[in-house]
Amino acid sequence: MAPSKPAPIAIVGGGPCGLTFARLLERAGIDYTVFERDKGPEATTRFQGGTLDLTVEGGQAALKLAGLSSDFERLARRDATTILMQDSQGQHRISAGEGNDRPEIDRLQLRRLLLDSIPAHRVRWGKGLGSIERGTSCGDDGPASAADWILHFNDGSSESGFRLIVGSDGAWSKVRQLITPAKPQYSGKMFIEGRISQENPQYGAALEMVGAGNSVAMGAGLALCVQQMSDRSYRVYMGVETPETFTQPGGEADVNDMAKARETMNRLYANWAPHLRAFVADAEGPWRPWPLYRLDKDLFLAGSLRHREMGEKFWTRAPGVVVLGDAAHVTTPNGEGVNHAMVDSMMLFEHIMTELGDSGDGHNAQDDAAALERAIVAYEAGMRPRAYESILDSLNFENMMYKEDGVLQIMKMFGEGKE
Repeated sequence: MAPSKPAPIAIVGGGPCGLTFARLLERAGIDYTVFERDKGPEATTRFQGGTLDLTVEGGQAALKLAGLSSDFERLARRDATTILMQDSQGQHRISAGEGNDRPEIDRLQLRRLLLDSIPAHRVRWGKGLGSIERGTSCGDDGPASAADWILHFNDGSSESGFRLIVGSDGAWSKVRQLITPAKPQYSGKMFIEGRISQENPQYGAALEMVGAGNSVAMGAGLALCVQQMSDRSYRVYMGVETPETFTQPGGEADVNDMAKARETMNRLYANWAPHLRAFVADAEGPWRPWPLYRLDKDLFLAGSLRHREMGEKFWTRAPGVVVLGDAAHVTTPNGEGVNHAMVDSMMLFEHIMTELGDSGDGHNAQDDAAALERAIVAYEAGMRPRAYESILDSLNFENMMYKEDGVLQIMKMFGEGKE
C-alpha cells in the first residue's frame, strides 16, 4: 500500500518569523497553512512597528535561503546604519555603525515582502488562536504527533490533523503553553511611541541630529530613541522605568487622555537637554504604549540548579509542536529580535530538510512524525543557548540604557571615541 500524502504544516502567526518559515516551505514544495489573527494583510494599528536592521548572519541569511535577497535589496536602506548615542544632556556623543552591513527595512515592508512571496490562499486571516487541546482519540499517554492536537480559534472554528504545529504567535503564544507554563514577566520598563511627520516643527531638528539612521539618548530611568522610517518620517520612542499601569486607564500617562499623557511625559523629561525634550513635547499621537516583557533566561538552561528549582516551569516536549521567535524566547529589545526569529525559521527548516532527506512524500505517517520530532529536538538544541544569550544580552543592554552614565559605559565597552 502506497504511503499517504503528508498533511499540511500549521504555522500559527504571520509575522516576519512565521512568514519566513512559510516561504522556505513554499520553495521546498511542502504543504502548509498560515493562521494569522489580523483580519487581512493591510496595516493595522497593532502593526505600527518601527524599522529593523537585518544582519548578514541573521535576517539577510534567512532571506537569501528564501530566494528573496534581490527583493530585500530594493527596499534595504544601507544609508541608515548609523546610530547616534548621547546622554540626557546631549553630551558624550558617539556615533557608531556607519557603513556596517545591517541595512534597515520597515517592519511593514518586510512583512509585505514575505507575504508577496507566498500564494495568497496559504494565509488564513482572522484566525487568532484561542486554545489548543489534545483530541479525544488520544490514549492515556497523550498526543503522539501533531495530528493529535486541535487548534481552537477565536472565531469559533477548529482545525486539526496537521503534520507539524509551528508557533510563531508572539510573546503571549498559546502554542508555547504546550511546552512550558512559564509566562513572560514585565521588565519594569516600557516604550511609548509617537511620531515626527515632515510637517512637525521638530522635523528639521530630527533630520539634522538623526539623518537617515537612529539615535538613542540615555538618562536615569529614562531613554529616548528617534529613528527614521522609509517615508522619511520619524518614530519617537520614550523609554520609561515605570509600573505596568502607567499608560493604562487612570494611569499617570493614560494614552486615552493625550493631554494628561503629554503633561506627564513633559514633566519626566523636564531636566533633559532642550533639543531632546522638544521631541517628547511635539511627538504626534496617537501614542502607543509598548510594555516590555521577557522570559526567564534560566528557562533555557537544561540540567542547571535553576532547572531543578523551576520544576514544572521548565521546558518540555510536546510531540509535533515547536515554537519560534518571540513565542520561543521573547525578551526586551537588544537590536537582534527579528534576526534571531528569522534564524529560528531558517534553522528549523534546515533540520526538517535534513531529517526528511530525499523521501519527501514517501514517508508514512509514523516515520514522518518521528523525522519531524528529530528535527525539532535538533533545532531546540541550537535555539536554547541562543535564547539564553539573547536574554542575557538584553539585560546587560538595559543596565546601561537607563543609566545617566550609560553612554560612558558603552564608550568603555566598545572603545569608541567621542564625536
